[in-house]
Amino acid sequence: MTTPLSTYVNIMNDSNNCETVGNKCSTDSSCSVSIGSTALGVQLTNFQSVWSSASKTDALQFIAAKDDPKMPLRVRNLLATIGNERILKIQLGRTPVQGLIVKVLNFLSDSKFSEKQLELDYDEIYHNYLLITIQNSTGPEVLRHILGNARHYAVASTVLKLEKTQRVALGYPMIPDDLIDLYDIPLTPNKLLTLNQLISMASNVDKNFYKYDAATNNMCQTFVENIIEINGLMPNIHDQTTLNALKPQDGKALIATLGSRSNLVKVAIDLGRELDKLVFDHKIRWKKSPPKDFASLPKVSGADSESIYTMYNAILLLEQNARGLLNAASPIK
Repeated sequence: MTTPLSTYVNIMNDSNNCETVGNKCSTDSSCSVSIGSTALGVQLTNFQSVWSSASKTDALQFIAAKDDPKMPLRVRNLLATIGNERILKIQLGRTPVQGLIVKVLNFLSDSKFSEKQLELDYDEIYHNYLLITIQNSTGPEVLRHILGNARHYAVASTVLKLEKTQRVALGYPMIPDDLIDLYDIPLTPNKLLTLNQLISMASNVDKNFYKYDAATNNMCQTFVENIIEINGLMPNIHDQTTLNALKPQDGKALIATLGSRSNLVKVAIDLGRELDKLVFDHKIRWKKSPPKDFASLPKVSGADSESIYTMYNAILLLEQNARGLLNAASPIK
């Protein structure tokens, strides 16, 4: 039995800080709660906890994103390093899908793709992602000798880009376009939210978190929207422009214009995902290059080395003087 996105599980490991919704904390050190139809969004304090449902068949184990084998290795390594840093800011980012991709889809659909795009009133097809600014706890140490006393007022931060293409990706923004079309996602006041909490909550509740299939509307846009919704940030958004940008486009209707050729899109995405796993999850053992064979120089002591440089400079000086004498002795024509 799967868990719908309209539900969430409150997972706490400290009964003093437990904020249950519709459930009471047990006197034990952990909270025993069930999956129920409640508002989305909860703060997690310990990712080793286990949630349980009223039915044994619905029992699920909470897995931290940094420990989830389905998460790409690069993301796990990054979360293990900086995942516990506090989130300072979240922004929705959008970039138009590359024109070449749209042209290929238009070609495969005999121009029906563009016709459907016009029918749906989409000026562009967008790739959505999240820009997440986290506190950099090592920053004050780095800035200590630069800022002096001002370090007490400085908050060092790092910006990360969270997205889903063929796989979930987390890294640093690489191109200026990533920083152009942005919309603020307000955080819940007075509530700590870390990078691990944000991603782990979504990866455990969203059954399609790791899947990418535009034909079923499970793509980058729904990925971003679900993360915001599951972490209870949707009620914080009051700007209609931001809500409109966050709303997923109808990828299912667009891909349907390809007809039987829609499978080509899925095959290409699946192939890209498997290649990414093989290359970046170290499932391919690259053959090490043989060591380079360089001729070794004879060992020279410090004194000998200094003598060599002195002689070299003396030779250069003699050469310059000789040229000067030759020029002076040359007859003037």
